[in-house]
Amino acid sequence: MQRTRVVCMIPELRSIGMDFPKWQEALEAAYGSGSLGVSGEVRGGQVLQFDDPSGARMVVLAVEPFGSFASYSGGAATTAHLSMLNDIIGVLDVVDDSPMLQIAGQQAPTISSLTATIAQGPLLVDAPSLEYHQFQIGALTSSVRVYADSTEFAKDGGLKVGVVDSRGLKDINSPATPPHATAEIAVEASQWVKKVNALTGQEFWTATVSSPFEFTVVLPADAVGKDINPANATSPLIVAGTVQFTASTVDAAGCGGACGSGSCGCGGH
Repeated sequence: MQRTRVVCMIPELRSIGMDFPKWQEALEAAYGSGSLGVSGEVRGGQVLQFDDPSGARMVVLAVEPFGSFASYSGGAATTAHLSMLNDIIGVLDVVDDSPMLQIAGQQAPTISSLTATIAQGPLLVDAPSLEYHQFQIGALTSSVRVYADSTEFAKDGGLKVGVVDSRGLKDINSPATPPHATAEIAVEASQWVKKVNALTGQEFWTATVSSPFEFTVVLPADAVGKDINPANATSPLIVAGTVQFTASTVDAAGCGGACGSGSCGCGGH
């Protein structure tokens, strides 16, 4: 299947409207905006976070092992279990958590499992795994193609829609490959919204995916071909290609910290 590739040194940053050739330049711009703040403290160091009004986010681990990654804040909440692999990458087991299962006291079945960068990961790596917690999951596109419909997708060699294949999950037990959040997707996406990154003025798209689970796909403005206008689409468009998954925890109502802190519960279980 042929895919349109975007040539960029940091495709995840580009997908959220922050097309900088170097991470240092992106961080300097975030610092200059006055919106790069401390989100937490770990091991005598700090976790910094930049949040743009558009939903674009950068997370900086300013303590060993150090690291920076792009993220996205927004979209519908999805219930999942989280187990951190390191300070940045975690495994999400997305579950079909329904009120009827909660009433019956039954365990929710797992819909899909994937690795993702976790915005609060440095603060959660030494804590117990989260269960039945709410997450906003985003797929930052690296190399994708957008199709007008399933017919066009099939003509280009597409076989199945509603697929999330986490390469990061497959590589967990590979000693030669460090943890990562790469995945291949082929999904229907609707509710397209064009956003403008307030820091850079660059445009990007967000769209909602419902199957195999609910998440937001985030694309640079030129990832959508000129022959497709998502704003006028009468049916979902198909997005297929390589993405980097990212997620942010959503605090339960009345909770000020991570799931399970104090008297706060998670997902009704």
